[in-house]
Amino acid sequence: MSTSISVPPRPYALPAFFLLSFGIAWIVWLPAAAASWGLLPLQLPPALTGLFGAFGPSLAAIILTSAGDGAPGLRQLLGRLLWWRAGIQWYAFVLFFPAAISLATSALYVSFGGSAPDFADPPVLRLYPLPPELSGVGPWPLLPFVFLQTLLFSSPMGEEIGWRGYALPRLQAGRSALRASLVLGLLWGLWHLPLYLTRGHPLSEEFFGWYLLGILADAILFTWVYNNTRGSLLLALLFHASIAVTGLFLAPAETTPLLGLALKWGVVAIVIATAGPACLSRRSTA
Repeated sequence: MSTSISVPPRPYALPAFFLLSFGIAWIVWLPAAAASWGLLPLQLPPALTGLFGAFGPSLAAIILTSAGDGAPGLRQLLGRLLWWRAGIQWYAFVLFFPAAISLATSALYVSFGGSAPDFADPPVLRLYPLPPELSGVGPWPLLPFVFLQTLLFSSPMGEEIGWRGYALPRLQAGRSALRASLVLGLLWGLWHLPLYLTRGHPLSEEFFGWYLLGILADAILFTWVYNNTRGSLLLALLFHASIAVTGLFLAPAETTPLLGLALKWGVVAIVIATAGPACLSRRSTA
C-alpha cells in the first residue's frame, strides 16, 4: 500500500518553523515594503532584502533541525539535496512541465485570436543583457547559467530545505497528502505577502488571489513529486528553479491568469484522481 512520506513532529515543531520562516523573511521584507512607499527614510537594496528573505524557510529548517536532532539530523536533512535516484520521468516532469504549461497557455490564447509573446525578447534579457556581439544568437546561451544561479543562490535553495525538507513530511504525519499540501501552499503563499506590498516588485502587479490559487496547485504537484521520489530535495529544487526560469525565458502571452490556472489545475485534478488524495503516490515509500 502506498504511503506518504511523513515525520512525526515534536510538539510545537511546525508552529516554530513557520514563525521562524516568516520572522526571518518579514524582518527584512516589511521594512523594504515600507521604504518603497517612502514610509522609512532608509532605502534598502531590493536585491539584498529579497535574497535574505528568500532564505528564511531553509534557515529556519537548519536552525530547528540542529537544535532538535543535532548533527545527525542535519546531515540527514541536507543529504536529501543529493538524493538523485529517481525515475527519468520525474526529472522530465520537473524540468519541462512549467514550460509546457506556459507554452500551452500561449497556444490557447493565440488560437482564440490573441497575440503571441515575443520569444526573441524574453524578460531574461532585461535582467541579463547580452553583449552586442551575442545579440544575434538569442537568449538561450544564458539558460544554463541563469538556471544554475537560480537553483543555488535564489529561492529554490532558500525555500525548499524548509518547505519540502522540514515542513511537508511533518504536515503529512496524521494528515492526507492533499490536506498537507493545501496547508503548506496556503502558508507558502501568505509568506510572500510583504512582496505584494512592495512598490515596484513584480508580484505587486499581480492579483493575490490568482497567485494563491497557483501556488496551491504548485504545492500539490511538489508533494506528488516528493512522495514519488522518496523525499528527494534535489527534485524539489529543480522543480522550483524550472518554475522561476520558465518565466524568464518562456513567459506566456499576456492573457488572463485564469487560462494558465485552469490548465494547471486540470493537471492537478488528474494527479489527485490517479494518485489518490491520501498519499499522492502510487508507489510504496517505506
